[in-house]
Amino acid sequence: MNSTDNLKTAKQYHVVTMGTFDGVHLGHRQLLHKVIRRAKEEKGKSVVITYYQHPKETLDPSLSPYLLTEKHKKTILLQQLGIDHIIYLKFDNQMSEMGAEEFLEKILIAQVQAKEIVFGYDCHFGHNREGDYHFLKSREKTYGYHSHLIKPVEIDGTIVSSSLIRSLIKEGNVAKANRFLGRHYELEGNIEKGSGIGSELGFPTLNLVPIDPYKLLPAKGVYLGKALFRGKEYFCLTNIGFCPTLKQLSDKTVESYLLDYDKQPDHDSVEQEKLLKKIINISFISRLRDEVEFPDKHSLIEAIRNDKSEAEKLIAQLKKK
Repeated sequence: MNSTDNLKTAKQYHVVTMGTFDGVHLGHRQLLHKVIRRAKEEKGKSVVITYYQHPKETLDPSLSPYLLTEKHKKTILLQQLGIDHIIYLKFDNQMSEMGAEEFLEKILIAQVQAKEIVFGYDCHFGHNREGDYHFLKSREKTYGYHSHLIKPVEIDGTIVSSSLIRSLIKEGNVAKANRFLGRHYELEGNIEKGSGIGSELGFPTLNLVPIDPYKLLPAKGVYLGKALFRGKEYFCLTNIGFCPTLKQLSDKTVESYLLDYDKQPDHDSVEQEKLLKKIINISFISRLRDEVEFPDKHSLIEAIRNDKSEAEKLIAQLKKK
């Protein structure tokens, strides 16, 4: 849902939360489960207020890619959890100047008709982040709602947060990031034509360009993952980096080799032409090694063979679980 029109006409009990929800991680999920539970108990509807784009895109456009979850993926994850209504606000310069009182009165009360507001421990709203839980609590009687504060979720003594997950992704520690996410970190991209070097080496790859330019890529290296492609799932090896041995690129690229795909395309084949512009989704399981500049092509081929062998061992272990 992209507007509040349906909420204005529906005289229902709305349990509301707000935030960027980048990652929809385990901390977010505890808060969202509270929203859904309270809405069901009151025979009402659960509502999430979030943004078309991350506020950082407006506040600091010079930021390098940082986004954990693309908009459409966030929508899917929220719907899968059971959220009834998702309202996307446009966080522009005008909204960045809106005070907390105005946001509460015009959006939460007048438009969304909030009866309960579930608030995360680190959530803020309004200009200069002046709106916090104490702000909401002090205005309950004025506007006729109840508010709830959700405490942070900890794993092994560490608070789950989007910023922590970003730092782990930047380090390439996708396995640990997955623990805090509660799922595999994912990357969705369009397939574009590559140089064909992978095919020449005997390991044809699919070249991905992220759908969202702000999407955060893991650190350079070789990863074991799964690819959702053409409605089927395949284990894959994904290289993220600059291809220093043969290409020495200036921009980071993403190339995936589908381990059990039965139509591996040659770089000039009709099959690859059919693949161009198709969408592929990569979920990262673990990092196998750093990207290395090898002395020659033969050393690179041997390294890829070792990567494939290591991946097959890990896949066998995963299938036993």
